[in-house]
Amino acid sequence: MTTTAACGADEPAPPTPVRGVTSVSQLVLPFDAYKTTPEQRASLGNAHNHLVVRCMRRQGITIAPPAEDRAAIAAVDPGNSRRYGVTDMEAAKSHGYHLARPPSPDTTGAWAGKLPKRTRHRLYGTAADRGCLDRATHTLDKGARKADWPWLSLQDSLTLEQAAKHPSVTAAIKRWQSCMGQAGHSYPNPEAAIADGRWDLDKPAVTEEEKQTAISDTACKWSSGLVAAWFAADAELQRAVIRDNPDRFAALRANLRQRLSRASRLLSEHEGGQVR
Repeated sequence: MTTTAACGADEPAPPTPVRGVTSVSQLVLPFDAYKTTPEQRASLGNAHNHLVVRCMRRQGITIAPPAEDRAAIAAVDPGNSRRYGVTDMEAAKSHGYHLARPPSPDTTGAWAGKLPKRTRHRLYGTAADRGCLDRATHTLDKGARKADWPWLSLQDSLTLEQAAKHPSVTAAIKRWQSCMGQAGHSYPNPEAAIADGRWDLDKPAVTEEEKQTAISDTACKWSSGLVAAWFAADAELQRAVIRDNPDRFAALRANLRQRLSRASRLLSEHEGGQVR
């Protein structure tokens, strides 16, 4: 049976946690200021739903998409706690390497796939017809400053990958590997641990062996200084991207602010019975 482990006394001393980073709640990165919060995603999702309902009603079709709930979104949103693999001890104890799976409606259209074929055709119509989902997105975006969200997603992935190659991170991975070895796990890196074929992450079942391995993985990530080192390198790279692309980030912020304002107005009109 495996046990939770930390690096032994003969291991190289881990680096001092950057800015006191000692818990997942402190893993707040520079790009996060430009991303939506669970509450904002709920607002945008509900506004999108109401627009789709209105569009479909005009075609004589009644639908009732599930309402988005901020708490439900937050419950399944790991934030940055999974950015460097499993780093949340409570999550590791409960779910191992699995993600939490409470019900969380998808307001971007997945629910539409369960509608009758004729309805789906209208939702996913031709470019000329746009479809109700596209119309809803267009309405929320109307008047908002153009912003390159795919570019931000790409930069988000790149800083993570580049940070993994930083000397402080590669050194911490070696300490993590030694720490895991002491706990009875022979993995070359965290990616190999979560990709272990013994865990079927596509199925809900979580074995006790998976949980124990994830617990050791999480403990070793913190005691080896891997989380702190990776986060520090990641944050430094993101700050540089923001500094070098002020116009892009100003556009992202303006676009989100304008879409949220429109969503809030649409929801207020709907609640007031003005949306037809």
